[in-house]
Amino acid sequence: MPNPNNPKGSRPDFSDVASGSSSAANRPVERHVEREVTYTVQKGDSLSKIAQQQLGDGRKWKEIFEANRDQITNPDLIHPGQVLRMPTEEGRP
Repeated sequence: MPNPNNPKGSRPDFSDVASGSSSAANRPVERHVEREVTYTVQKGDSLSKIAQQQLGDGRKWKEIFEANRDQITNPDLIHPGQVLRMPTEEGRP
């Protein structure tokens, strides 16, 4: 039965609707979860040796030191078994 409010028939007219729109409710939310990278100090390690191995540049030892100020007060005194946080790409200058 024709709809009296729709002169073109029983189907709605979507001819004036612009395409390309989407609903965020139908789209999954992408979350960037950054995992913390750690390194366990071994006998004979130094911050510069760890920086060379883990960051590719021994001169970046200060970045490791800064990321672990809560547990390192003297960068020359680290101990085997200490678990150090490695700086992330975002945290690097």
